[in-house]
Amino acid sequence: MSNSLLSELASKGYWPALAMEYFRDGNYSRAIELCMMRLRDYPEVLSGRIIYARALYHAGQYESAEEQFYKILQYDPNNLAALKYLGDLKFRSGDESTAFSYYSKIHDIAPETQSLSSPFDPEKKEKTETTSVLTLKKKGEREESEDKTQTELREMPFKTETLGDLLLKQGHPRLALKVFRDLAEKGDNPRLRDKIEKTQRSFKNKE
Repeated sequence: MSNSLLSELASKGYWPALAMEYFRDGNYSRAIELCMMRLRDYPEVLSGRIIYARALYHAGQYESAEEQFYKILQYDPNNLAALKYLGDLKFRSGDESTAFSYYSKIHDIAPETQSLSSPFDPEKKEKTETTSVLTLKKKGEREESEDKTQTELREMPFKTETLGDLLLKQGHPRLALKVFRDLAEKGDNPRLRDKIEKTQRSFKNKE
């Protein structure tokens, strides 16, 4: 969005545009304050929540940012911005396998994507000679691996279809099935029913 259009929308009272102006100016605290206030009354405004989550991330409030990005995926499971930032958050925390899964999901949704830029420390002046390479190893549902993933699943603040898809892709169909079933309990969703049936067949075939 051009700066002129953004300013016009902000002047007309469209609060996500004003929050975006704060964000672009690097005034993350003002963006966070505005979004927090308005999202209480308008929680369904996804554009405002995305700006809120991004501002939290760039302000260094990573846990709060992660929570908001999971909420965004509840509204829009294929939201590229949320997937990208969650990948960055997982990479930052050292969970490179999950980070790679989020990045891979982006390429699945938008195959034309050529690269993913992740400036984790944009304000850091000195250069680092350390390069971390993401690799994704295909694993079966070994007991030790599943116990670890079960713990992570219990600690996950939000369960989303994307999380289920990632678990399935990483070789954890039973855990993916649990996510899909938990989500299906919240309402009748034909897409989730289809995923539950396909996931059940996948691990039955392995047995």
